[in-house]
Amino acid sequence: MNDDIPAYAQKQDFIKSRVDTVTLRAEYELNDNLRIENSMRHGTTNNGYVVTGARGTSRDVTDPAGDIATISLSTHQGWQEVEYFANQLNLFIDTEIAGMAHQFVVGGEYSKHDVLNGVYSVTNEGDSNCLVSGRGGVSNGYCLQDENGNYIDNIDTLMGRNINKGAADSDYQIDTISLYVMDTIDITDEFSVFAGVRADTFEYKNIITGGNGSDTTYEYDDTLWNGHVGAMYDITDNGNVYLTYSTSANINGGESDVGGNCGYGGLCSSAESVDKAKPEKVENIELGTKWNLLNEKLLATAALFQVTKDDVMEGTDYDTAGTYNTGKNRVKGVEFSLVGNITERLSTQLGMALMKSEILKTAATSGGEPVEPGGRLANFANRSAFAQVRYQLTDKFSFGAAANHSSEVYVGQPDSTASEDLRVPSYTIFDAFASYEFNEQLNARVNVANLTDKDYYLTAYRSGAFAYIGDARNAQLTVAYEF
Repeated sequence: MNDDIPAYAQKQDFIKSRVDTVTLRAEYELNDNLRIENSMRHGTTNNGYVVTGARGTSRDVTDPAGDIATISLSTHQGWQEVEYFANQLNLFIDTEIAGMAHQFVVGGEYSKHDVLNGVYSVTNEGDSNCLVSGRGGVSNGYCLQDENGNYIDNIDTLMGRNINKGAADSDYQIDTISLYVMDTIDITDEFSVFAGVRADTFEYKNIITGGNGSDTTYEYDDTLWNGHVGAMYDITDNGNVYLTYSTSANINGGESDVGGNCGYGGLCSSAESVDKAKPEKVENIELGTKWNLLNEKLLATAALFQVTKDDVMEGTDYDTAGTYNTGKNRVKGVEFSLVGNITERLSTQLGMALMKSEILKTAATSGGEPVEPGGRLANFANRSAFAQVRYQLTDKFSFGAAANHSSEVYVGQPDSTASEDLRVPSYTIFDAFASYEFNEQLNARVNVANLTDKDYYLTAYRSGAFAYIGDARNAQLTVAYEF
């Protein structure tokens, strides 16, 4: 691993985002037992970026300096324009049936998402200073080090980029109508049960422009049925225990910006067979308990859970007439949390999760050989924890600190078996914050992240060639005014 790499961002690098939303909410209470609510939202999101990556590699044997270790630069870029509309209507009904109290929620949703994805035309006009090899063979590269291993000068202008926005390469559209009903029944004062069912009917269309400029249209529709059922028992006035079972589903091609890159949530079939890929099914079982402590000022929770994902669409060589759903994985774990006030002025948020993932079934291959089930999921941390304390020194001024911890992560493609060798180390980082309320309308907040300026990595690309580094120490000042 290369440490203490100098800043390698190019002067032309940028990340731009703009979000515009309008939300309307209305509520009407017809009587004490009947209430109707409606929420409507329209929004647009525009994102664009051209950024530089650095990867450890070796100069090609044909390079004048020979086959020596170096760090080469790469370009990562794309743009996306999203427009969406959603409307949700809910009817809340409190009634009594057969001597038992029922709380019904009956509702419907309509949503429409239109997403254009595209790339920038990036021309590197700077002089190449090395030869490197990659998927496309040997090419002129840009390396941070000279033939003696010393970092070069003027790194930020090495590539000399010329950037122009290109045309869209994916036109993604999905319209969904959802209907659902839920009911909570109080069997006794201590014991209640709940259940619900939901149907999502969607029409999907994705027009992808290929490398030769031709368009391929992926189009299909389906109805997904999911639901939940559970029970809760009040052990005391301050504590309960509950058990729930629920399902959900992920459709083929749900990620709009990765085209046909199956292993990353893109389309997993040919256009002619897109409707043959079944949705990925998710089942969740959870057994937990919640307790109100210190006169209901502090909430403590604990839960055991198991999440099983079946019919996973994997990025292998599929028969175009098949159904493509060849994977299955499972995550088991326990989580704890503590949220609320310890004293009148001291509050806390604590959380911890201990998990274990396992590939139960896979059709993936490595080096031409089938991968045996039983490995862990890629990019998955078995342990994570968060702790925050906040002290209200005066009625107007408060301050606090937080810590985040993640265990090591083994790299690989999402939803596939992780590498046995390539991993990102565990890390713990510390933050601090303070806030001051000038009056009811005006307040200010200062956040300092990664106080110790620790070098840490979130995850890495499946080959291990480059990693995603966490944020260095940084400070933010936020001033908010309500009117």
